Amino acid sequence: MSELNEKLATAWEGFTKGDWQNEVNVRDFIQKNYTPYEGDESFLAGATEATTPCGTK
Repeated sequence: MSELNEKLATAWEGFTKGDWQNEVNVRDFIQKNYTPYEGDESFLAGATEATTPCGTK
């Protein structure tokens, strides 16, 4: 295996295989490889002084 092929093989480790590997198919990649977030909003930071006016318009 060439160095380039090795790098490509390891770059995609952990992803579910699909049509996206052989063609430009973003939908297939996303559908096969996303994990829904089932938590709550507690990880979000509050608004900053710069962004607060954005929510008042």
